[in-house]
Amino acid sequence: MAALYTDALRAEILENQGYRTQILEFIDMEHTPKNLLIRGVKQGKKKDNIRDIEKILEFLDVKPTLAGLLLNSEE
Repeated sequence: MAALYTDALRAEILENQGYRTQILEFIDMEHTPKNLLIRGVKQGKKKDNIRDIEKILEFLDVKPTLAGLLLNSEE
């Protein structure tokens, strides 16, 4: 489950930065659990989802590096 949460958070953070994202599965999960690709295309229009991301980070009690690098946080 941790890998799925991480990929979902990465996609949300990229959307916050103006990317349109897709999470693609190459091979069925029963064969290999780590086969997801996050594809991002720069659109320029940032998604206003920072509060949702912050709630998820707080709920999961995680501090991913990508969030620290890309989000404007006061921490």
